[in-house]
Formats: sequence, structure tokens, C-alpha cells
Amino acid sequence: MKSKFLQLNAKDFFRGLLIAILTAIITGLIDILDNGAIFTWVTMKPVLIAGISAALSYLLKCLATNSQDQMFKREPLLT
Repeated sequence: MKSKFLQLNAKDFFRGLLIAILTAIITGLIDILDNGAIFTWVTMKPVLIAGISAALSYLLKCLATNSQDQMFKREPLLT
């Protein structure tokens, strides 16, 4: 991750979004298939909510991390 503190470049944004949503959706689909349920809005809604929540969590983590991979710290001053 190369984004600066409280900033997010497009590469980090789309990579995080993709990984978080796919992970939650695949996990949810496996759970639905294991339980023998059918794909309806009722069974898919929690899966989609989990995907969106995971994506938002990842993006917030990225925003709170500086380019040196330190959380909640400002960018180091150039000397």
C-alpha cells in the first residue's frame, strides 16, 4: 500500500474493494450451499451486507494507514 495517511489511491481502493467483497460473498455462498438453501433475496441479503461491510472496513483501515504501513500516524517528514 502506497497511499498517504487519510488518502487512498485508486489501486488500493479497487484492490481492497474487490478482495473484501469477493471474500464475503464466496464465504456466504458456501454457507448457503452447505445449508441446502436456495438463492433468494432473503438468503442473499446478509451475504451482500457482509460484503459491503468488509469492503468499508478495509477502506477505513487503508485511510488510517500511512505510506509506511503505520496505523493512525501521520506521514513522516522528509529530511
